[in-house]
Amino acid sequence: MVRQLMIPTCTRNIIRWARSFSTRPCCSFLAYPALARDETELSSAPAGTRLRGCNILKSGQDPEALPDNEYPDWLWELLDDEAQKRKLDADPEKKARKEWRKKNREKIKQGNFLKSMR
Repeated sequence: MVRQLMIPTCTRNIIRWARSFSTRPCCSFLAYPALARDETELSSAPAGTRLRGCNILKSGQDPEALPDNEYPDWLWELLDDEAQKRKLDADPEKKARKEWRKKNREKIKQGNFLKSMR
């Protein structure tokens, strides 16, 4: 009889999911900003550049960068802190929920720290 390792179902699913990723580092082009960029250019990779390491499927290929105008407008605001603050200020309910979650996280961290001191 072969003994199987007792791994919870959710852990097995995570392991299967993780195995499906490419072994190369993810989106290495993002770590190196372009040295000489045109002000009208938003992305760090010129159109047609092969984005090595961004493939997440085993049998897939690395994607090619598209021209900046083919990407949706909201994409350029994701890393812009000012745009994110304006968006959050426009929705007071979402802002209050985010602040409540932050306070709750800090309270949990403080409680865990105090428990470890005992």
